[in-house]
Amino acid sequence: MPKMIVTMALLALSLRAFAVDMPLYVGGHAHGVKNIQALADLGVGNMIWIPKPNLIQDGNTPWDKTNDVFADINCCLRNNMSFFVSQGRGLGLPIRMGGGEYGGDGCGTMWDAATVRKMRKVGGDRFLGLQCEEIDADLVQSGLRPSFRSRYPEMFDYTDRAGGRACFERELTKLKDLYHGYGPGVKYWPNLCMTMQHSGFRIGADLVIAELLEHLPTTELQLAYLRGGARQFGGQWGIWVSPWLAGTIPTEDKTLWPAPYATVGGGHSPSFLRRCLYESYVSGSRVFATQNTDCLFSYKDPANHDAGYKLAAWGTELRNFYDYAKNHTESMRPIVPIAVLVDKNNGWCPGRLWGNWVDHDTVWGKLPTDRTDKMLSSYLDVLLPGFARTGDCWEKKIYYPGYFAPTPVGPFDIVSSDIAPPKLAEYCAVLVLGDVDMSPELLATLKTYVAGGGTLYINVDQMRSHEAWVQDKEFLGTGIGGHTWKTGDGKPVIGSHVTGSTKIVRKLSLRGVDEKESAEPWFCSVDVQPCGAEVVADDGAGNPVLLRNHFGRGWVYLSVPEYMMEGLGEYSARLNFFASMVRGLAGMGPVSVTARGSDAPQADISWLASYQGKDSVVVLLVNHGDTERPIDVTWRGACRDGRVEVGNATLSTLARKSSTTFSLTVCAQDVVVLRFAN
Repeated sequence: MPKMIVTMALLALSLRAFAVDMPLYVGGHAHGVKNIQALADLGVGNMIWIPKPNLIQDGNTPWDKTNDVFADINCCLRNNMSFFVSQGRGLGLPIRMGGGEYGGDGCGTMWDAATVRKMRKVGGDRFLGLQCEEIDADLVQSGLRPSFRSRYPEMFDYTDRAGGRACFERELTKLKDLYHGYGPGVKYWPNLCMTMQHSGFRIGADLVIAELLEHLPTTELQLAYLRGGARQFGGQWGIWVSPWLAGTIPTEDKTLWPAPYATVGGGHSPSFLRRCLYESYVSGSRVFATQNTDCLFSYKDPANHDAGYKLAAWGTELRNFYDYAKNHTESMRPIVPIAVLVDKNNGWCPGRLWGNWVDHDTVWGKLPTDRTDKMLSSYLDVLLPGFARTGDCWEKKIYYPGYFAPTPVGPFDIVSSDIAPPKLAEYCAVLVLGDVDMSPELLATLKTYVAGGGTLYINVDQMRSHEAWVQDKEFLGTGIGGHTWKTGDGKPVIGSHVTGSTKIVRKLSLRGVDEKESAEPWFCSVDVQPCGAEVVADDGAGNPVLLRNHFGRGWVYLSVPEYMMEGLGEYSARLNFFASMVRGLAGMGPVSVTARGSDAPQADISWLASYQGKDSVVVLLVNHGDTERPIDVTWRGACRDGRVEVGNATLSTLARKSSTTFSLTVCAQDVVVLRFAN
């Protein structure tokens, strides 16, 4: 088997910055001079998110002539704080009610052109941008029923995936043109919080801002799309963290925060916020905000309001993060050796959202899923076990896995099929999931990638374009179809056929697969005719199941069972052999994280490493479980000055000739930031 190593070329590529020169911004969501001043005095960041004024009261301050947006802005400026402003929510400009009986809500634009131009004039460079909130969430919510879609028919006027992407990106571009049209220096920040983040990068948004927690897709899944989109398209991104859970947000002071949704003991926990902030930070985010002010501070003395304010638990987490990050502001360059490649028109989004309001997976909001989406979600579940949640998670209050997921294989990015060859070349391995259109452009990109030394994992059914096989025997080392058999009268017929089996027999060594024989649900394989590729595994009857071909300086692994899934029923069960193969991608980069004294992954751990500055490597370890976890972090190369900068962990170091291992323990539901010089 070819040995997978990290080349100096990969390391050099990883050292490149994805986008440069944007400062790091941290802050809370606030309206009202007293609230903004309190956040400034309490040291909670260098930025304020000014909310939409379409609520009669936000937190504890009404919107009126005294408490207008310019009072907020001027308070920010007096405290040398930057700000961004919410301009709307949802797709397009029509004003639409929201809720289970209406679909997604849309509020048009909050501020007219003259007001926005004044914001820019008054705020100058401290006016960071205009945000439109939850655009792709509106797509999913409003796509559920014909009556919902009829409120904005031009958005939903499509019948296939290509049309879905075209309509969605057209609407994103309309908003971009509108926001930019307010005047020079006005920036467009679309908030994308499902799995459509690539569209924001693709249409050239000034910054793509995600939303984490609430009732949204798993944090690690969203970050994989964000990292991949930033690497593929360039551009900046940020996040805000929503405390909303089951109609409540946390507060510690009902006198100061009387809104009925502000609940003592409500919303998401401070530990969830901590994990979101640090995972996003090491992933490369440049903007960090929290939604709602109610969760950030309370009266210092409830009996004496003049005594001032103190931080609540969420506010403490945000300030602690800012106190760390403001001393380490250089851009992160994530060290991610694996890319999952999906079709640019894919549009899949997981279900079990908003308390099962959307309980099923969707495609561009209104289209049905198919077996190729089950391939995508099933193998994402290998990379992020439990990410998709269960149907009863809301009733049983199961928040992990679901809001977070471990990364037993290590970090991975999700990229789209229109990625440029030099960008794809930055990954050691590429795993193609879901259906793709194997266009001449994509085939050329994949061939360039493999010829340059990359390792590609692809399924035979992904070698199709407009339903026809795309043949490339030099690249794949095999032909597809073309089986010859005779009819009853002895005439030869050439075509394709499939064979079925319930086992896979490994013939050659394969990283991650130890078993010689694997029992499987019934699956069917397309006939192939190897002409140079090795048969790594077959079905026990001589029919190839996995082929390996050397092309240029790299390797192609071609799986033959249809989408690596079962072949009967709902086609929803992945094959055990290929799940093990995907798990075998662990350890391909210069960093590995394992259980103490073992080569196996540690349970409940999500992790990521990044380069920062000239010679620092930062490794983030997140324990989502309820018990502490002992960890080994191994760097394959020389390093020095290892230290724990965040988290309660004692570090021990073992230096070897070609690697260094750091051993430590991560507390339950906590994070550790490890830094060393390479």
